[in-house]
Amino acid sequence: MHIDPRHLEQLSVILDMGTLHAAATRLGTSQPALSRMIRTLEARTGIAIFEPASRPLRPTALGLELAAQGRAVRVARERAEEAVDFGARGFFAVLKIGAPPFLCERLVSEAIAGFVKDRPEVRIDLVPDYFPGLHDRLTQNQIDLIVGPARAAQPSIPDLSLEALYADRNVVVGRCGHPLLSRAITHKELEAAIWIGHPNRSKLRLDMETALRLMGVRTLRFAFQSESAGAVLELLRESDFLTILPSHAVRADARDGLAVFPVELPTPPQTISIMSLSKRQETRLAIEFKAHLRAHVADRYNL
Repeated sequence: MHIDPRHLEQLSVILDMGTLHAAATRLGTSQPALSRMIRTLEARTGIAIFEPASRPLRPTALGLELAAQGRAVRVARERAEEAVDFGARGFFAVLKIGAPPFLCERLVSEAIAGFVKDRPEVRIDLVPDYFPGLHDRLTQNQIDLIVGPARAAQPSIPDLSLEALYADRNVVVGRCGHPLLSRAITHKELEAAIWIGHPNRSKLRLDMETALRLMGVRTLRFAFQSESAGAVLELLRESDFLTILPSHAVRADARDGLAVFPVELPTPPQTISIMSLSKRQETRLAIEFKAHLRAHVADRYNL
């Protein structure tokens, strides 16, 4: 049975946009044309794509599966177009890397800087997000690698290959010169402090609340939270607020104006890993970057 890949792409846009009108606008076509496409798909498969008379449109199991395939087709086409465009501009290879915001802010961006310095014909795209979003992008071929905490990847996720880089710990962070920095801090002082939080979809939020609760802190006052690592770090520098961050987010030499407080958090270290799809053949550029990243981490952490 032949199914037109363009129809699968269109179906994926309908599901993503939620209505035929919005999808038609996005695709630059008409609602009647999309309705005809749906009827064509249903005639070819002999199975309904959407639940009959559902408002809003509610896809069947087959509709969901075909839309997922359509997204893969769309991403493959877009990446092929990117490759042609980059080639026309003198790039011979492109690598897309995903990482949580604080890894993007410091460790991964520093590794990328060293990597591209000697490779002027290489382009690197760095995508900040949390693991669920990054995993979706990885499986849809929108990114090539993920760098992040291994525990975010559930063991049940198929075809995910993990290569351990190093073990990292979460730490309490504030500005250099903070009044609590020069002495031991009690749990009452931690409870009285004003904190910078992290979004609910970030595992760092759960780690932070768990660690402080285990230390006897029952009430946390949050003045600010953001998915922007840069915004969190800047507010830390300009206030007496505190937060909990992975240690890789803070410079050991304090050149960033931030300091790690002498507080031992009762939570285990986490393994930072490189994640990729085992069923996907790696490009030479991906292999070279992974080797570079391992060397960068070894140099930074004296491994």
